[in-house]
Amino acid sequence: MKELEYRKWLKNSGYSKKMESDLVSRIKRLETRLSIYDIDEEYQHDKCSRLLKYLSNGCKDSPYSKTLELPGTSKQYTVLKYALKKYIDFLESK
Repeated sequence: MKELEYRKWLKNSGYSKKMESDLVSRIKRLETRLSIYDIDEEYQHDKCSRLLKYLSNGCKDSPYSKTLELPGTSKQYTVLKYALKKYIDFLESK
């Protein structure tokens, strides 16, 4: 992840420091839990469409070597999906 550039983009887009930290943390969680070496490579591969589909499907039938098991409701998947979409927006704005 291009963390420093992403944080700067979020700040310039009017996000609070707390929201900035939350969004970065969620992308890192996706990378770690799914063993995605770098979310940027995932974007280059298919613009993260496989990952978005996985999150939209409630994280069933993982196309990755690991699964994303989250306790609780589907709200957590929605929050991760939102964070991923914001990161995609950042990458596409470059």
